[in-house]
Amino acid sequence: MRSVELPDLALTNATYVLNRGEDHPISILAGHIALYDKSHKAEAASITFTQNDAQGNVVLRGSASAANVDLQSYDAQLHGSVTIEKIKEQLFIEADRLQWLHEEEILISEDQTEVVITYEGNKKVRGTGLRVELATSQVSFDEVIEGVVLP
Repeated sequence: MRSVELPDLALTNATYVLNRGEDHPISILAGHIALYDKSHKAEAASITFTQNDAQGNVVLRGSASAANVDLQSYDAQLHGSVTIEKIKEQLFIEADRLQWLHEEEILISEDQTEVVITYEGNKKVRGTGLRVELATSQVSFDEVIEGVVLP
């Protein structure tokens, strides 16, 4: 016999506000969210998210087809047509899969997932092994396939 964990709460077309008190909250809009109390996990589909500064200006926005979130650490796996944009820095990230490490505020690409970064409006870099420190907008790749990353 196989046991399946059913969600403790399932929401459709819901807005979830992630606010841990240390920064401006992130507002997440999802077509579907399932919350699992026992495993401290959330699964979301068709998501978009935004973060505003103190003046209400959007500083970060993005989207993904799906996400799996650890509700204790707030680490997340983003899947399917992932886009993340830091508006002021003109930094735009596109990938099929990205991992968010909340405590470190770092985005990383998994395995050999190809990622495209567009910066300063028209400069592009394509590569694998992405690591982005969102607080500082510091970007590095294990391998650059196309374009140049300047130190």
